[in-house]
Amino acid sequence: MDPVRDLLIWAIVQNRRELAEIIWAQSQDCIAAALACSKILKELSKEEEDTDSSEEMLALADQYELRAIGVFTECYRKDEERAQKLLTRVSEAWGKTTCLQLALEAKDMKFVSHGGIQAFLTKVWWGQLSVDNGLWRVILCMLAFPLLTTGLISFRDRRLQAVRGLARVRAFFNAPVVIFHLNILSYFSFLCLFAYVLMVDFQPSPSWCERLIYLWLFSLVCEELRQLLYDPDECGLVKMALLYFSDFWNKLDIAAILLFIAGLTCRLIPGLLYPGRIVLSLDFIMFCLRLMHIFTISKTLGPKIIIVKRMMKDVFFFLFLLAVWVVSFGVAKQAILIHNESRVDWIFRGVVYQSYLTIFGQMPAYIDGVNFSLDQCSPNGTDPYKPKCPESDATRHRPIFPEWLTVILLCLYLLFTNILLLNLLIAMFNYTFQQVQEHTDQIWKFQRHDLIEEYQGRPPAPPPFILLSHLHLFIKRVILKIPAKRHKQLKNKLEKNEEAALLSWEIYLKENYLQNQQYQQKQRTEQKIQDISNRVDTMVDLLEMDRLKGSGSMEQRLASLERQVAQMTRALHWVVKTLRDSGFGSDEGAPSLASQPASEGQDPELDGRQKAEDLGDAHHVNARHLLYPNSPIVRFPVPNEKVPWETEFLIYNPPFYSAERKDKDLVDPVGNALDPLSRITYNAVDGPTDRRSFHGSYAVQDGFPLNPMGRTGLRGRGALCCFGPNHTLQPVVTRWRRNQDGAICRKSIKKVLEVLVVKHDLAEHWALPGGSREPGETLPRKLKQVLQREFWPSFENLLLQGTEVYKGYVDDPRNTDNAWIETVAVSVHFPDQSDVELKRLNSHLHACDPGMSVRWQVVDKRISLYANHKAILQKVATLFGAYY
Repeated sequence: MDPVRDLLIWAIVQNRRELAEIIWAQSQDCIAAALACSKILKELSKEEEDTDSSEEMLALADQYELRAIGVFTECYRKDEERAQKLLTRVSEAWGKTTCLQLALEAKDMKFVSHGGIQAFLTKVWWGQLSVDNGLWRVILCMLAFPLLTTGLISFRDRRLQAVRGLARVRAFFNAPVVIFHLNILSYFSFLCLFAYVLMVDFQPSPSWCERLIYLWLFSLVCEELRQLLYDPDECGLVKMALLYFSDFWNKLDIAAILLFIAGLTCRLIPGLLYPGRIVLSLDFIMFCLRLMHIFTISKTLGPKIIIVKRMMKDVFFFLFLLAVWVVSFGVAKQAILIHNESRVDWIFRGVVYQSYLTIFGQMPAYIDGVNFSLDQCSPNGTDPYKPKCPESDATRHRPIFPEWLTVILLCLYLLFTNILLLNLLIAMFNYTFQQVQEHTDQIWKFQRHDLIEEYQGRPPAPPPFILLSHLHLFIKRVILKIPAKRHKQLKNKLEKNEEAALLSWEIYLKENYLQNQQYQQKQRTEQKIQDISNRVDTMVDLLEMDRLKGSGSMEQRLASLERQVAQMTRALHWVVKTLRDSGFGSDEGAPSLASQPASEGQDPELDGRQKAEDLGDAHHVNARHLLYPNSPIVRFPVPNEKVPWETEFLIYNPPFYSAERKDKDLVDPVGNALDPLSRITYNAVDGPTDRRSFHGSYAVQDGFPLNPMGRTGLRGRGALCCFGPNHTLQPVVTRWRRNQDGAICRKSIKKVLEVLVVKHDLAEHWALPGGSREPGETLPRKLKQVLQREFWPSFENLLLQGTEVYKGYVDDPRNTDNAWIETVAVSVHFPDQSDVELKRLNSHLHACDPGMSVRWQVVDKRISLYANHKAILQKVATLFGAYY
């Protein structure tokens, strides 16, 4: 068990990007881990239906591939030999595979095309030969192997360079590059002999050349069986078969062999000699197509072969569109020209074959009636070698079918096929060519590995001499029971001490890579701008904190100064009174001193300011907007200094307004008559209505209560329900804002909150989901509109467990001189994103009113909220130490 690997896989599958990056940075086998993550993400992208998510996964897979390339580059620069050991080391944590195999399975072309990996593959390709040997030297020694005793071929091992015996010959012919060219020579000889037999020497009884072909093919069959059954990793026959048939060229080999067997079977039956030759002729085409795989090693031809393979897929899609037009035109043409053709072969000729040839300029005869001749057709369709004549006049021998219609059909057919469809095919080919051409080098280097791996494990003798090697392998594996061994050049299991030292070296260089990446990241212009922005935000927050601290200190100093002035006033008052009582001075011309405070010796102005700080703004602002909401009523203008009731305002003559409401049983009377209002008991619980204020007793004048915050410019009840205080409840439902990986977002070091807000389509601002409550109810009406009924009891329990953050007057635009809103704000916070109640809340959020919207809003001082809801949010943010 490897907990780091398991945790990394979990983070990748769960799309926890930041967590996965941290875990990968702490992992040991980091190159293999990055390649494995790349493979997992590419496989997940295939299963993802959302296109955006799939593209994000592919982009993340590319990032992990680049990390693997970066770490390997650091290792390769430090030590080439140890870096190449990392490629072929068997990783127990990742399924006993190697980094190179993981990159191939993930199709990480950038990683495989790395210079260090290509240098390693080149070394494997040349075997024990020196890579400096020219190809002409290799071919010359293949044709005349006694030249190996000379110094024409150089070896990497100095001991082989000094030896002049069998060891040099064995090392030369075991090199994959030599095996490859021997097989090319053998395959060309096979094709030449096969072509000779088909065209020149195909006798009723097989000749010696044909028998040699049978032997040659048998050796090819044995080689395919060896590739299928070769299992050095003990994966099992089923998995090896799946791997074998996943290769397109192996499928082509099997198809060619089966077709040869079918042709040979027909050929050996005397009555089917000619059909057998036809089948073998078709099989020759398939064997020739196999040549394309051989030339994938070529840097010039390899990418072109890939282009041809991809263009074949484009052709199959194109053929469907072409078949629609060919068949539609062919059937229409055949039905117009020919009456009741019963011969199937001629129907096929007229519908498909002639229509297809028309695309390439071979126009069908008689289609316009100009080249009509009875000698070229059969009137009744009795001649098997002539088509049936078109509709014609028996007496005048002239066609009677509508030539104008067939000509129009032909023109439309050529327009769509020759101009539209063929140009579409050319555009598709061009797009495919450009895609492959842009990555020609990467594609060639990636395809090069498969061929090198194939010939690196292939017996040195070419067909048909490879049968000797197969016989040798049969004796070793089946008779002597010697297990197969994989070549250590491509997969090598290291000793524990050597592996631990190699991984420690890799971790050290991974740290260098991460440090370089961090440095390069900091040097990027975008990152510098982001860093400057973060610093500016931090400085702004610090300056704001200093300003708040400074303003608080200034307020304290002013309060202290006011207390000192009050004490001096009392002292002067006492001094003047004492001197006057002692007979000094007279009352005439005596200065008037400020009266002492009524209670506790405290200045009433200071006490009023402290009270205003508790309530919010000393003078309500929203409650004095000239236009009363949802009505044509205009308030009487009230300046700031005239807001308090204690201040005389002789010209104050506000209008009276009480809105008509549908719920008449739940609201106070509308009119300004005192008789109905005399039954209302203020500053007490009046039946189901609580008319007590959170700010203490309020004054009642002429039967109407007075707003404790002062004048508003409007008398009456307004749009509210009751005269006096209208009590509301404001639930402040919050949670932490989180990233995609689940981490809490931070700004200026502080955590960021999200709050639940609602908005009506006609409203201008978002608001907290609170408001007035019906008698006997716990939850406000607005909250019930966005919360499903089955969750109401649970939310009532959450409110009971919540924290009260504010209790008092609300500066609401609906307030009047005689009716105002007071609220209790309760904070309901969900600190954990996996909280069961939070999940239930999200699942039960549903706007019953189609005009109502609900969402989670990031808490920030710049957001616009209704009335004093921002001040309440600020208190909640302060409560949790969150950003505001």
